[in-house]
Amino acid sequence: MHSATFPDMDRRVARREAAALEVYLRDEPVKCRGTTLDISRCGVSVNTSWRNFSVGTLVDLVFIRREGRVINLLRYTAIVARQYDGGIGLRFCTS
Repeated sequence: MHSATFPDMDRRVARREAAALEVYLRDEPVKCRGTTLDISRCGVSVNTSWRNFSVGTLVDLVFIRREGRVINLLRYTAIVARQYDGGIGLRFCTS
């Protein structure tokens, strides 16, 4: 079926998982912090108070994963795919 026939149909190619991870976003010179809503192998939704990300902009991400006393930093680059009230949707870049 074509998505124009069913506008509410989810067009994502990868299954999303709910996740509340701390993440830092950088779009020079802007640096801000957010919390993930959900994540998939293709992208992530991030709640953030910063409102000036433009669709199509490259953003550097640093996810913070805490395991007891160990803190892991996971770095990715993503493209702003959409904006919504309270956050942004990001698509991971492949390299």
